[in-house]
Amino acid sequence: MIGICYGIINPILRSKEFDSKDWIENVDTRYRMVNDLERNKKLEGKTKKEIIELLGTEYKTDCWTKNTICYVVPDPDNYAMLDHYEFVIFLNDKNKVERVENVIR
Repeated sequence: MIGICYGIINPILRSKEFDSKDWIENVDTRYRMVNDLERNKKLEGKTKKEIIELLGTEYKTDCWTKNTICYVVPDPDNYAMLDHYEFVIFLNDKNKVERVENVIR
């Protein structure tokens, strides 16, 4: 029962509102802002240039498919050496955000 409560409540407590400066300067706190970016569709319709201005220049391109941008989103509670999270931004033909996804890699 405690595990179930922890699994439901912990992500809510750990979430925080997206802040561009904090995202760029504190990589270890990105995992807390991902939910806000995803749920509130804060990046939807933005251009690649606008995304880079908001999320910074430390990203990979074409990381999942063509026209994707990936940002590393480490979770300090995940102790697995091989697993890490990536915040994947899928762009359409016009280089605008189509959708976003937080993915275990």
